[in-house]
Order: sequence, then structure tokens, then C-alpha cells
Amino acid sequence: MSQPNVYGLPQNLRKDAGGYFLDYRVQEGGRSKRVRHRLGQIPLAHAKRIYAQHLQSMAEHKFLTIDKPKATFNEVADSFLAYSKSRKKSFKNDAQIVGRLKGFFGDRPLESIKRDLVDLFLAQRMQEGNTQLPGKPLSGSTLNHDIATLKSILRRAVLDGQIERNPIERVPKFKEKVRDRTLTDEEYESLLLNCPPHLQAIVKLAYLTGMRRGEIFGLRWDQTDLQNKVITLEATDTKTQEKREVPLSGELKEMFQRIPRTLGSPYVFTYKGRRIGTIKTAWLRALKRAGIKDFKFHDLRHCAVTNLRKAGISDSVIMSISGHKTYSMFKRYNRIDREDRLQAIEQVERLKDTARTRSQNASALS
Repeated sequence: MSQPNVYGLPQNLRKDAGGYFLDYRVQEGGRSKRVRHRLGQIPLAHAKRIYAQHLQSMAEHKFLTIDKPKATFNEVADSFLAYSKSRKKSFKNDAQIVGRLKGFFGDRPLESIKRDLVDLFLAQRMQEGNTQLPGKPLSGSTLNHDIATLKSILRRAVLDGQIERNPIERVPKFKEKVRDRTLTDEEYESLLLNCPPHLQAIVKLAYLTGMRRGEIFGLRWDQTDLQNKVITLEATDTKTQEKREVPLSGELKEMFQRIPRTLGSPYVFTYKGRRIGTIKTAWLRALKRAGIKDFKFHDLRHCAVTNLRKAGISDSVIMSISGHKTYSMFKRYNRIDREDRLQAIEQVERLKDTARTRSQNASALS
């Protein structure tokens, strides 16, 4: 009989990169033969159950015929959460969504989850509405997050061999209302004037660079290189988990030089000696005093991307600054406004005028 391995599993139950397997010997033709029976990437509880069911047969050196137990949604959801906790910055959001999904799908076998069942879940979600804002319907983006998380859970189950295919891969997304709110120059200046000092620097950094809220609040002094005018965000600091450099303009460099350092704190943005974790109250007051409506802090990211594009910066360079991984998502932040359309028509008119002048000059010379 084999001995327990480094995972501390029962005798004959082993684990490696391929998942759990039974490791035992059989008698064949008067000789002892080693057998490894793969169970795959299944939960430990299932592996132990299989082990217990066949312990007697293994002791008697018999070949085993094993039917793996059917995985339930709760089990694969917990596996997904373990993955999310170790790999994703959005774990808290994932945990919230998975909690809702488990509340509906529970211990149903994975094979029972079909598109009609997903439609029932979505109908229930829409009926419940927005629990934080009673009376307000759920947005398409919120429902799409639920769908995307459910699809991710089932994709992992496919990869782990728990189901053959993802039964909801083709469930369509809801239409999302894409925000395209940006600030005019006058609104931006008014907002800055009405921000308290600790918020003013945060707003200016977001408006000029497009850094995300979490990247700004978590910014440390050791990430700022004022001599080379750059902020270095490590993979662990970004939503996409990719290292990124954010350039600093002369205005931002001077701003950082004026920010007082809090003794004993590694963070750039602090208030009353503590790292800033939320700006909700100060932000809403600043908007009200500035007379700005329908504007969210995240919209500053839209402003940054749009302003960089208007300045003639290439899309690829803007994406490297803002940290967008896909062009489709980048386009959602790049607002085309009335001024852009007017300039496009005027540019065509200028080109035609130039061509007309050249033609007239050529005719005169001939």
C-alpha cells in the first residue's frame, strides 16, 4: 500500500497538477501491478467519497470501475471563488455575485443548468430590482455582470472535466447604456475651485491621466518618480494585473511636489493622517457647489481618454496610459462629441478648398 503524500491525504488517494487520483496495486496473472485511476479536478469531498467507496476493493487488489459523482453548482462556484481570491482584483465583486447565484442555483447538478433556468434567474433579478436604490430597475450592465460570472464558473467546470460543454455560452447580453458624460473646460475649472485641497489633487490626477479610483487611492510615494515624471503601477496595483507606467505632465509634477507627506504613511493621498478610502461626501458637495449634474468620479476617466484623443495621441499610446486591454472597451471611454463632428466637416472643407486652389493655379499656369 502507498503512503500518505505531502497533501496529507488518506492512503492511496493522491493529488498532482492533474487533480486527484487513486494509487493502488492489483493482482494480475499472479503478479502485482500498480494502477493509477484518475479522478480529475474534482472537489476534495468528492475524491474522499470515491476513495471510501472503493477502499475495500483496493485492499483486495481489484480493478475499479468508477463513476464520478455529479458536481453541483455550489461546489464549482466555491472553486471559482477560490480562484478569484488568489488571482483577481475584483474578488469582492465576484463574491457578491456568486452569493446571488448560489442562492438561486444552489445544489442543482451542473447538467441541469440550461438557458431556460438562467432566464428564470434573470427574471427574478429584474423583479427584485435595485436593492440599494428601491424602485429603480437593474441596469443592463449589472445583469451582464451576473451572466458573465455564471459563464466563467461553467467554463472552469468544463476545463476541470465536470461537464462536457458550457450550456449557456450563447446566452446574449443585455443592452447597456454607455455613459458619455465629460466635462467642459469651464466645468472642470469650476469643479477644481470647489474641491477641498485633498480632493482637488485626486480629481486633477484622474482628469489628466485616466487612472482608476483604486489606483489613485492606493498610490504610494515609492511609485512616483518625479525626476523622470512617471508613476509606475505594478501588476498587483492594477485592475488588469498588468504593469503600467503613467506619465506626469509638468503641472502634475508640481502638484505632487506641493502635496505634504504624512509621517509614517507610504500613501500619497491622505486625510487627517490616514489613507483616503472614500471621497463620496466631499465629491458630492464639490459637484453641488460647482453646479455640475449627472457626473460621476469614474467619468473623469472618460474625460482623460477623450482629451488625449483630441490632442492627436494615437489610440495605442492612450491605451497604454489608461490601461485598457481591449479596443472595444477603450472605445466606450472615447467620447465623440459635436465639436469632433464639426471639426471633421471643416477639415474636409479645407481639403477641398486646397484641392480647388491647386487646380485653379494649374489651369492658370497652362
